[in-house]
Amino acid sequence: MTEGRFIADTLETVLVGLADSLTEAQEQLSDTPPLDNFGRPNPQYRLPYLDFEIGFRLVTQTTQDGRRAFLFFKPTGSSTSNNEVTSRISGRFVAIPPGEGMPLPMLSLTVTGSGATRQLTLQAANTSGEALAGATVQLNVDVATSQALSATAGVPDPRIAGNVTFTSAVLTTDPVGQASTEVTLGDQLRTEAVVLITAELGTSITRITTGKAL
Repeated sequence: MTEGRFIADTLETVLVGLADSLTEAQEQLSDTPPLDNFGRPNPQYRLPYLDFEIGFRLVTQTTQDGRRAFLFFKPTGSSTSNNEVTSRISGRFVAIPPGEGMPLPMLSLTVTGSGATRQLTLQAANTSGEALAGATVQLNVDVATSQALSATAGVPDPRIAGNVTFTSAVLTTDPVGQASTEVTLGDQLRTEAVVLITAELGTSITRITTGKAL
């Protein structure tokens, strides 16, 4: 292996390890639940960039039999001659925004009505304020979070699963970026239960709570 190849491979390993650690740190930050036990939004954190500086020492060792070895640390021994090179590299890892800086989709949800049937209306736009016509939006009930929110509200057995249905769970927005459907709250759903509904459009997810008593 040539000296240049050795240096390149070693630095590549160090930088890849640093990038992997940064990715792992961001993944742990991203694991923060979107809502706390009371249904309030949790702060979400992102690492926009990471500046780094790495100092290293390259030692070239030539033995009496002509063999050469490339080390980061100076070896000991009287039968060797050494050349040392000390250097330093610095740089920055930059997070690429989702969509590579292009406008991102956004959703807003509203629930109106009372009783067992509610009207769910959504508005799709992007971060530039443009309505998204013809966008496909998927609706779901977050059962696990609904159960947790209901338990906090004093309902340990809310009976969420199978008792919250949509007239249509996949909606397509109209020319002004709107779409709507009906949400039916079944007879077995507890009156005080809290239901968390999610809407997904690409990487955008928004949530809203509803229930018979809400």
